[in-house]
Amino acid sequence: MKFGGSCLIDKNAFKKILEITSIYKDIKKVYVVSALNGITDLLLKTANNLETDKEIDKNIALIEKKHLNIIGQIFTEDSEHYLKAKDWIDKNLSELEDTCADIKEFGLEPYYKDYIMSFGEILSTYILNQYLLSNGLDSLFFSTNKLIITNDEFNNAYPLYDLTNARTKRLLLPLLENPNKDIIICLTGFIGRNKIGYITTLGRGGSDYTASIIARSLYDVGNDKCIKVTLWKDVDGLLAINPKYVPHSFLIKNLDYDEAKHIANFGAKILHPKCLEAIEKHKIPLEIRNFNTPLEKNYTEISERSDKNYIKGISAVEFATIITIISGSMVDVPGVLAKIFKVMSKNNISVSLVAQSSSEISTSFIISEEDYEKAITALKSSKYFLEFFEIKWEHVAVINITGLKILETKTKAEIFNALDKKNIKIKAISQSYDELNLSLVIEREKLVDAINVIHDDLYEEFEGSK
Repeated sequence: MKFGGSCLIDKNAFKKILEITSIYKDIKKVYVVSALNGITDLLLKTANNLETDKEIDKNIALIEKKHLNIIGQIFTEDSEHYLKAKDWIDKNLSELEDTCADIKEFGLEPYYKDYIMSFGEILSTYILNQYLLSNGLDSLFFSTNKLIITNDEFNNAYPLYDLTNARTKRLLLPLLENPNKDIIICLTGFIGRNKIGYITTLGRGGSDYTASIIARSLYDVGNDKCIKVTLWKDVDGLLAINPKYVPHSFLIKNLDYDEAKHIANFGAKILHPKCLEAIEKHKIPLEIRNFNTPLEKNYTEISERSDKNYIKGISAVEFATIITIISGSMVDVPGVLAKIFKVMSKNNISVSLVAQSSSEISTSFIISEEDYEKAITALKSSKYFLEFFEIKWEHVAVINITGLKILETKTKAEIFNALDKKNIKIKAISQSYDELNLSLVIEREKLVDAINVIHDDLYEEFEGSK
């Protein structure tokens, strides 16, 4: 189970964790914990603003205040667990100050950035561990930099499963398989370490990712294959459409891994697709449940079970830019796409959609709007593209419709007919042969109209409408 920052906001939230613990009292549990809300950003701000000692002291004092406020709410002052939590905060913030001094001297290297950000989870997880102990539960704090071994890509590390599995088998499994102990393991989310011992972080969705990495490792090395991941959020699960577009959007109850990855990748911020990559191989189910209503029967489950007869959801990328490269003189010349991707890759720009005319006269591709100036400058700096091509661009939105239902010609016709009612023109379209996602590039100002008219006309095609 993963508990995010919204599950750690006050005394009542911690009581809710006790309630959830009681609901699952007969099940072996591993709790993966995020930093308190806002702490990771505050740590990063601290690392990036080290010009004066006054600024460092102010940020560290704010971090300390947030954590002391929580322990003041959940523990009796001067009790054993209050004092242990306070000492832990003091010890780690002293280490944080020392690290800030090192950064001032040596610069903000990627290793330092990850090390600074790891303090949030280290503090919050220990506090939850002490809270469980103070309520008579057997709990053990465990920092995942001793468990998850990653590559050297700081800020967005990838787990090395063979090494992680070996540590899971040696350090974690004996605790969970002991029939005489009912222990709750409290693991820090978001962090791991590389082979030489430097702390790494797992990037966006890192605590969710931690939960799925540990689930996969336990499956790989343990005898018990009955494993499930539950992500406790402040929402009921994945919605078919963002409620800011359709206020009364319905919950998606069942998705398979491919469907979920598409919905997560294109706009939904509730879940990162890499969390599914870790567990898909073993078909480990993942639930997204509402922390505030833990007994609610409506939630999202991602597994190999899914109804293929419905559209699963519509997501959107609001702020995108379509770049079109045109040349009549370069038809049938090989390597044009390779050169485009090389320029984008060199400038660390991700391309999310590509559309090419069959004559190869024009090639269009989608990037994030925040990267468009960098992309245009890079293309115009290339003698190849400047000499033989015309480069155009436009700020657009992308609608992504997910579900095997969109493979049917009839469903596509209904989508296009719906858009035609609002005179919404499609600038580019993308769908591979066996794909369950249809991407449509449209004018940005027509995005809300487009989503609503598709939803209204195809309402019966959505699973949640039944």
